[in-house]
Amino acid sequence: MNTDSFNFMQEIFNTVLKNSLDLFAYIDKNQKYQYVSNSYAQFYGHKAQSLINKSPQDIFEPVTYEDKILPNLNKCLTSALPINYKSWVKPKGNNDESFLYITYLPHFSEEHQEVVGIIVIAKDVTKFKRAETLLAKSANTDALTNIPNRLFLTNKLNELSQNANRHTDRYAILFCDLDGFKSVNDKYGHAVGDRILSQVAQRLKHEIREEDIIARYGGDEFVILITDRASLVTINAIRNKIFSAISQPFQFSGDNINIGISIGSAIYPDHGTEPDDLLIKADAEMYSSKNS
Repeated sequence: MNTDSFNFMQEIFNTVLKNSLDLFAYIDKNQKYQYVSNSYAQFYGHKAQSLINKSPQDIFEPVTYEDKILPNLNKCLTSALPINYKSWVKPKGNNDESFLYITYLPHFSEEHQEVVGIIVIAKDVTKFKRAETLLAKSANTDALTNIPNRLFLTNKLNELSQNANRHTDRYAILFCDLDGFKSVNDKYGHAVGDRILSQVAQRLKHEIREEDIIARYGGDEFVILITDRASLVTINAIRNKIFSAISQPFQFSGDNINIGISIGSAIYPDHGTEPDDLLIKADAEMYSSKNS
């Protein structure tokens, strides 16, 4: 490459490093910064020149450095291969975490036949990560009651059935349907009905164990998933607590609104090993209870 070509390429690289929103740095084999872009320094609250000959250990709080930064730097140095990872990182003196896509490129010296440094390239995708988290929560949460929805329940049941040992594991489903709820909607309107559903969800949530799950299955139907140590004693205890909680009047505008609840149950693996079979069994028992 002639001098003109070299100078031209250098101008291009300088322009990229100076203006890109991505974060760039060069760390030598002793893990000291020998170059940091302005974007890198500013992102972590420093001036570029102040970071020269300092270590990432000086920038990142201990958990981030020891669990994420250091292992990947060492891996890049010893393997002489590019390392790509994504992680929440937290600098010292800052309570805010950022989610970054990070690449470490080994600088291999032909003369010394070893890795003599690491080129660091990072992209801040915190906003996208948080939006992704919100979307995931939204997809798995019932908007009215703010408890897990049918999709979340289905995925959890599939996960349990795939990982369960039918000889040792036992989990159970309680299928719950409100009694008299249609009359509430007809008399007071759907706005009050929605408020009743929200309060029912909170009452049910209060009566289950911390490790168990309640989901709105649809309409005025709720499913409680007893995730561990499901026995008839446990099921009956939770069932009785639910009957007691729902039997208490719901108060709106000075009126006491009374509804009931019918419950059916199914236990893995006694009543089936597939989620659909358990739901059908619990649903059938619930309707039998309602019509008795």
